[in-house]
Amino acid sequence: MLKGIGKSHGKTIIMGEHAVVYGYPAFAIPLLSTPVIVKIKQSHDNNLISKYYAGKIDQIPDSLSGVKFLINLLDQELNHDHVKYSISIDSGLPIERGMGSSAAIACAITRAFFDCFDKELDHQTLLDYVNKSETVTHGKASGLDALTVSSEDPIKFGKGVAPERFHFNSDGFIVIADSGVKGKTKETVADVRQMYDQDQAKIGAYLEQLGDYATKASEYLTKGNLKQLGLVFTLANEILTKLNLSIPKTDQLIEAANNSGALGSKITGGGRGGCIICLARNLNNSQMIQKALIKAGAEQTWIQPLSIYAEDSDID
Repeated sequence: MLKGIGKSHGKTIIMGEHAVVYGYPAFAIPLLSTPVIVKIKQSHDNNLISKYYAGKIDQIPDSLSGVKFLINLLDQELNHDHVKYSISIDSGLPIERGMGSSAAIACAITRAFFDCFDKELDHQTLLDYVNKSETVTHGKASGLDALTVSSEDPIKFGKGVAPERFHFNSDGFIVIADSGVKGKTKETVADVRQMYDQDQAKIGAYLEQLGDYATKASEYLTKGNLKQLGLVFTLANEILTKLNLSIPKTDQLIEAANNSGALGSKITGGGRGGCIICLARNLNNSQMIQKALIKAGAEQTWIQPLSIYAEDSDID
């Protein structure tokens, strides 16, 4: 009986969202504490089992168009004997929250198919499949999500610049909170573009500042300077708010986190919903922040230690 398994994880943008569209740097970290596992096994019919949809693959709804496209593409290219199979997706990632859910699922599905049909999968081929799925899901894909959900290392990213993996050694923690409000990335990217076209000097200065914060944040992470990094989080959030990317719910969560001892907090991703990220000094501090966020109405929270991104870190 044929069977295969594929794994991936979520991601969060630490700094540089929106600015990266205009050629400024951004960087993201893989969220290894949010695994996505896809299993394929031979079956009597082609079915998908997930919390998003359960049923026949050919009846997957339009809300999962990228998943349906990818499964059909992989089936066509790898399943030459037309074997029937069941696919299960185990993911704790919320959709449309800026955590790379669609890319992580696409990555795990691709790895599971190649494992099931005993084919070698190089990294570039994996990225190609994930980006094809992402293009169907979101429109033109930047490639940032595909790179980060398939990597165990943080990724520096810039328009026209080759993505770069990097490491840092810090004792801090990142706390992520889901606002429970679906993000509106396509809408916010379009709105920032409109604002930029109407006032390039003002909005361009904001975007340049976000890019500068991304550079500083990566430097502070490398040096383990959490206090300065937290300040950059706060300053970046002020710019993102000026770009009309905040909503009352994310403002409420950020205030709760900062009042409970966060070194800094900010919107992450497209904005107007989705998630916020907070910087904590240590595990105890991160747990206090987590409790405050839950009390303030966070739908889900995650804690990620920064120490796992050190070059000599042992990651399973």
